[in-house]
Amino acid sequence: MIHDGTAPELATQEAFDSFLTAFDSGLVPEREWTHAAHLAAAAGCLHRGADSGQAFLAMKSGIQNLQRSFGVETTLDRGYHESLTRFWIQVSDAFLAESGLAPLEGTRALVALHGRNSGLFREYYGIEVVRNAQARYGWIPPDRQALPAAWRKGELLVSTNPRLLHLPTIHGFLKTSYWAEDIPLNVVDRSLKNSLCFGVYEGGMQVAFARVVTDLATFAYVADVFVLPSHRGRKLSVWLLECIGGHPSLQGLRRWHLVTRDAHGLYEKFDFQTPSDVRRHMEKCPPGVYRRRGV
Repeated sequence: MIHDGTAPELATQEAFDSFLTAFDSGLVPEREWTHAAHLAAAAGCLHRGADSGQAFLAMKSGIQNLQRSFGVETTLDRGYHESLTRFWIQVSDAFLAESGLAPLEGTRALVALHGRNSGLFREYYGIEVVRNAQARYGWIPPDRQALPAAWRKGELLVSTNPRLLHLPTIHGFLKTSYWAEDIPLNVVDRSLKNSLCFGVYEGGMQVAFARVVTDLATFAYVADVFVLPSHRGRKLSVWLLECIGGHPSLQGLRRWHLVTRDAHGLYEKFDFQTPSDVRRHMEKCPPGVYRRRGV
């Protein structure tokens, strides 16, 4: 029975494959369908699927097969829960991408971390949202914070994990930038804590950054986008913006906004354009704000 990363079902690739076959066929015994087993199945679906969308469909099918074998019908109080299934697929996908581990080793690490933490969703969802019929039968995004997300290309990683952010690197660049010259360290730190941040890493070193100021419902402001000079010319900014646009908590927004002096060509590739009616847009930008005392 799977409770943590030392479970016999995760001891070898053959044992893991047998578990996944049983999951697909609805043959995992009900008493063995633990939260940790759920995570192991999610990891298996992600490793076998072309993307998280396919992994989710495979996960949904497997869970529904199991519930039919258990004789469990989906109601408002029990059974298959669409939003939580998508939530755990996303959490698993972000962890596996960020870890960069081989499939079986990554599955063990995922189960070891979250296998006894079935209540993690409460950090993202208010309980009244989870209990909503729409959340059980369809997808409702988290209302408390953005979903974790990560993408990997070889040794390169894009992650929204705030623990990976390297404040000295971010501040070191921003304080010399044309848009945030002389910005104090404490202001940068506060901005990171109140934004959805995207870091790009190579070999454990942060090489690029962007943050999104958003209500996760209607609006997003893309800010502080940069790639370190040593890593330019590799289209990292393009990949970074692709990841931002693909983040599951930033879908269906009514308006995206940004300000740039010389990167219009980059942002136009992602459908940003000059406002059609600039008379509708107003701004307040006090000059020299970071040179004032007490900031």
